[in-house]
Amino acid sequence: GLVQHIVSQWRETFSRSVTTKFNCFFLLPFVDEFHKYLRRELQQVYAGEAESIGDVFDLVAARRALESKRDDLMSECNANMKLQEKFDMVSRMMREEQERSPGSPSQRSRNSR
Repeated sequence: GLVQHIVSQWRETFSRSVTTKFNCFFLLPFVDEFHKYLRRELQQVYAGEAESIGDVFDLVAARRALESKRDDLMSECNANMKLQEKFDMVSRMMREEQERSPGSPSQRSRNSR
């Protein structure tokens, strides 16, 4: 048990280390260049060479994506509420049927008293 736990921890630590190094290797060039790119784009906006900040950050597309996501979540929420209502109705019908049937366990326990 103890040896298995130690070996599993070694494996987890090793895989975490490899993952971190792998990500750093591929993301490091992006991280090194991104701030330069962003600075150039913002300087163009402030200098009047670009039309607006919307050229750098596509706010309209971001807003559309967020609104679409919100609409999807709202429709999913409504569908879940309808489904919950159906489950409640079925549960209520089953309880009523169980209370009405003469051979139900609750009826037998009441009759044996």
